[in-house]
Amino acid sequence: MIQILLVSLGGAIGAVLRYSIGKLTSKILGETDVLTGTIFSNVIGCFFAGFFLAWMGDNPNISEEVILFLTVGILGSITTFSTFALESYQLLDKGKFTKLISYLFIQIVIAFLLTAAGCALYQLAGGV
Repeated sequence: MIQILLVSLGGAIGAVLRYSIGKLTSKILGETDVLTGTIFSNVIGCFFAGFFLAWMGDNPNISEEVILFLTVGILGSITTFSTFALESYQLLDKGKFTKLISYLFIQIVIAFLLTAAGCALYQLAGGV
């Protein structure tokens, strides 16, 4: 039960950070099609995913609760892209190149196509 509470707390913190990053990006850069809050959230999340990966590797006694709070909670709420990048790096690091290519294809191409399919289905069903 404590693990669920820590993930929830981390998720709440990450969601507020994600929202704040978006607002700050818009305030500083104005409206832009490229440098959005999403991009900044993703790159910040990926940076900290790498940092935490290295930190956890050097500190094997870190509790599962702390790891869940930081990675699944905070980083998972800021962006799932950090998890995507972390899992991709782990496959590369382990030399699992075939699995990495499959993983990248599913995450990028299939996810994009399913997003387009969802939009098309909505429009076919009479949506705007």
